[in-house]
Parts: sequence; C-alpha cells; structure tokens
Amino acid sequence: MYIDVFNGDADGIFSLIQLRKVTPVPASQQLLVTGVKRDISLLRQISDKQATGANITVLDISFDKNNADVERLVNVADSLFYCDHHQASKLFSHYRLTSVIDTSPKVCTALLINTYLNQALPLWAITAAYGDGLDSSADALADEHNLSVDQRAQLKQLGVLVNYNGYGASEADLHFAPAALYQKLMAYDTPFAVVSGANSPFATLKAGYNADLTHARGCKPLTKNDKVLAIQLDNAPWAARISGTYGNILAAENPDKAVVIATSNADGSLTISLRAPKNKPYGAADICSQFATGGGREGAAGVNVLPVSMLADFIAQVQAAYC
Repeated sequence: MYIDVFNGDADGIFSLIQLRKVTPVPASQQLLVTGVKRDISLLRQISDKQATGANITVLDISFDKNNADVERLVNVADSLFYCDHHQASKLFSHYRLTSVIDTSPKVCTALLINTYLNQALPLWAITAAYGDGLDSSADALADEHNLSVDQRAQLKQLGVLVNYNGYGASEADLHFAPAALYQKLMAYDTPFAVVSGANSPFATLKAGYNADLTHARGCKPLTKNDKVLAIQLDNAPWAARISGTYGNILAAENPDKAVVIATSNADGSLTISLRAPKNKPYGAADICSQFATGGGREGAAGVNVLPVSMLADFIAQVQAAYC
C-alpha cells in the first residue's frame, strides 16, 4: 500500500503530481490523505493498521505539527518519505525515514521535489511556486526552461487558482475536494493542457476566484501604514476561500509591508493569514507560533483560531517585528 499525504493547496497537489507521474502507483494501491490547506495534522488520520508495511509519502505539512505521528508510524511502515519547507525543529533520524526539508523562504515543497526528481517535470513545480506566492523563485526556474511571458502567465494563473481552492473552513467550502482535484489534474500531461482543456477544473476555479476576489477588494483595511496592511474579511465561504490568496496578492502589491488577513469564523473567533514583507521574507512562522494554533514558514504563516480580543495585540507584534 502507498499512502500519499499532502497539503490541499497548490504546493501539496503539484508536489504529488510530480512524484506520481515519475513513480506511478496503481490506484487500487494508493490511499490519499489530505484536506483543506489549514488541516496540517494529517498523519493522525492514518492508523497503525493502515501504516503497517506501507510506503508513506508526506508532502508540504510541517514536521513539527506531525512529529509524534511520524514517530508512531515510522515504526510500523516499510518506509516514510517526508518533504516540506515548514518548521522542522523536531526532525529526527530513523533508518526508515527519508527527509528532504528546507525552510528557506525562497523554496516550496514542489521546488524541492523538482530537485529531488532531477527536474523531471519542472512545469508543475513552477506552477506550484507561483501558486505559493514565490514569484521570483518561479521566474528563476522559468528562465532556466526559456518560458515565454505568456507561458509564465498561464502557469501563474493555474497555480493561483489551485492554491485558492485549498482555503476554506471545511471541504464543503471548496469548489473541489483536494483529493478529487489532484485526481482530475493527474489526467493532464502538462499544466498548459489543464489551462486549455475544455473540461478541466480551470474554468470553474477561475469563475469562483474572480467572484470571491471582487468581494475581498471591497473590504476596508483595519490597519494601513508603512509597515503593516491588515484586512478583516466576513464570516462567509467566499472569505475563507480567498483569504490566503488575497494575502499573497496584497503582499505582492505592497512588498515593503507585512500583510494580515483576519477572517471571521462562525464561533466569533478569527483565522489569521500572515505574509511577511516581500523585501523582508522572514519571521512569519515565529510570530504565529507564539499563538496556540499558529505555525507556518518564514515568509507566510497563520493562526487557525485567534480570539477577537487578541487581534490588536497580534497586529502590534507584526508591526514590532518589521519596524
């Protein structure tokens, strides 16, 4: 049995697409474990019985958030391969564990997989990097492969749309469940074929994205100064879907500012997306990790549940970090 565990965003999906196109496995022998982007403690879903004798692949979820389950599963699995770019201070060695982890703010998991596979399928990696908001890294790899301006634009649009689809309070908020979207995209030879395909998920994602972004653009800032831009979004499926992608957009438009997107939840709490300034792409994970449900990577992080009463303090900490 092959158990493929992956984040439900562009980086996770396109990482697995690269791996499974190069090293295919029978569908009957593949178990997909994923969820919405913020559902990162995915290894807890795997039982010891399922893991026994299995080959487990884990992509684009923090090692630190899953280390206890890695310790549990690596003792019964045949092998466990872990590739990621989030916090991994609890990384350990085991003869059945292979790890490819780099927390640099200029890499994402799909770029690491691209290197691991000796650039077997770089177009998918470029698409993932654009989707993860790493435009400069995506452009650098696109330069290596002589992609035109139009080709880059197509890959960026697809990456952004697939990344957008991963955000939501639950899979019911999404246009496509991440496992289903992975399976649909696997049917295409290249990202360009997805963009041009008459029956691909591209058109559905594009229409939803445009509508949700229009809603977001109408929200007024909570804070706007030379260091921080903070926006609060409503408690609505559109807001949950666009929150992370809107953070990436605003970060690109305001490269000297940290961007905070606070999305209202049904229980009165907030979900936070934080983007470090593009010109100082570090520290986001450290800030968010100070809060109980926070974590992420150097350039982008978040807090799943933040009391409204703590929002002003959160913004103040962001302001202090980038003063």
